[in-house]
Amino acid sequence: MKRKNILPLTLILVIVFPMLIFSFCKSNLVTHYKTMSEVKSKFQDLLYKFDDFDDELPVEDCIDIELEDDLTYIDKDLALEDIEYLLSLLKYGYAGYEFFGGDEKFSRARRNMIWSLREVLGDEIPIDRFLEIICTELRFIQDAHFLIEDNKICDFSRYFSSRKYAFKRDSNGYYTTIDDKIHYLIKVNNENPDRFMKLTLDEDGSLIYNLGILSDTENIYVPLEIVLESENEIMREKISLFEYIPYYKEKTKSYNYYEIDGIPILEVNSFCRMCPEDESIEEFIKDSRSLRDKENIIIDLRNNTGGSTINVDNWYRGFTGRRLQRDIIESGLYTDTSVTLTRNKFENKDNEKEIVKEQCLEVISSYEDKRYFPGWSPITFSDFKPVENKVNIYILVDKSTASAAEFFTYYLRKLDKVLLIGTNTNGCTLTGNCNTAYLPNSQIKLHISHKLYMNKDFENTDGIGLLPDLWVKPCMALDRVIEYIKNNK
Repeated sequence: MKRKNILPLTLILVIVFPMLIFSFCKSNLVTHYKTMSEVKSKFQDLLYKFDDFDDELPVEDCIDIELEDDLTYIDKDLALEDIEYLLSLLKYGYAGYEFFGGDEKFSRARRNMIWSLREVLGDEIPIDRFLEIICTELRFIQDAHFLIEDNKICDFSRYFSSRKYAFKRDSNGYYTTIDDKIHYLIKVNNENPDRFMKLTLDEDGSLIYNLGILSDTENIYVPLEIVLESENEIMREKISLFEYIPYYKEKTKSYNYYEIDGIPILEVNSFCRMCPEDESIEEFIKDSRSLRDKENIIIDLRNNTGGSTINVDNWYRGFTGRRLQRDIIESGLYTDTSVTLTRNKFENKDNEKEIVKEQCLEVISSYEDKRYFPGWSPITFSDFKPVENKVNIYILVDKSTASAAEFFTYYLRKLDKVLLIGTNTNGCTLTGNCNTAYLPNSQIKLHISHKLYMNKDFENTDGIGLLPDLWVKPCMALDRVIEYIKNNK
């Protein structure tokens, strides 16, 4: 009798349980695809919607020009013509056009440029004054890749700190020793000290705190007033925080491998060749496979201003054994303007091998045959999948760590056992694939990018960058992290 009762129950479980599991999985799958769809839809809103290309000016006029060294003035009518070329380059060649306000914002900038130009007395305008007008009206572009001549329109946050006092922390707060007496930090600028205290390393590789802050000030220091308290007294003191400047080094090749006390150091100076003869980037990728079984590695990205993210993908795959799942959303703008500028860039590259240039030019030409040309390429986005990592990875960065080097850092930081040491990075990841053009009359040089990237939070971190785990003066970072590794064996 009991067996008869069990049999129907078993059949129900066999039939219903898989249905429940399938229903649950399907629900998760639907949620997943809904999220993916929502992310892509939100990103789509950042891409300019082209109805036609009737007012796209010939971009050849912005590259096929003979530059004059002694050009200091131009006729105002020619300056007006340059404003129209500028707006055409931005609308049809710059991926951040819609992101930074589209037609409404850029048309207003155009009108303001024209008004400012007409206010200049006479029939001519100094090139420097014209440049100043353009930079002023495009100040709203917070894109570290975007340059007008050598003018960075983007506002940059730099790290300022003081090593006068080394602080430690206990249950009562942050404290330091002055004249053999314990002093607790009570206030900084009449605020709670927490936001001013940055974890760092002393010369022995021990963890301590220093006063520090990110600031976009143009001044050479940031003043603070601190209040320290001991058993018998309260001290008030004014402290000056000074910038931790990037680490400068001579770069003759893209990659250099060496060891200190048996610790592998990967000095990655660039993610592209420094010259056609430079084969070191291939060595960098090849070495990735042999690093999987190391206990510790240090990756030095100080003063690495970027390069090709293809090399990032290849190194990641070699090191982890898995293809990099990019969770950065991206799309590229492919128009007559952007493709012609990109082709011109590769035709004039002097750091790449001829065979590589030819291959790249073939790819560039193929864009004109794509179904989306002229317009935006399909949006790409995938969920990052965690990968097991047993190697302690220490990445050295500074304010000159930019672009592809930041993408490399971003993805490695998603692994376990990774520490970022130095200062905040450049913050140069909103756009990519930068091209150069000239306004034909004033010959003012522009750097504009035709790819747009976004993280899943849709935050623009250009100018701010990635924040380190340990805030260490870049020129001291390597020595101190080596001591830290020794202390933690």
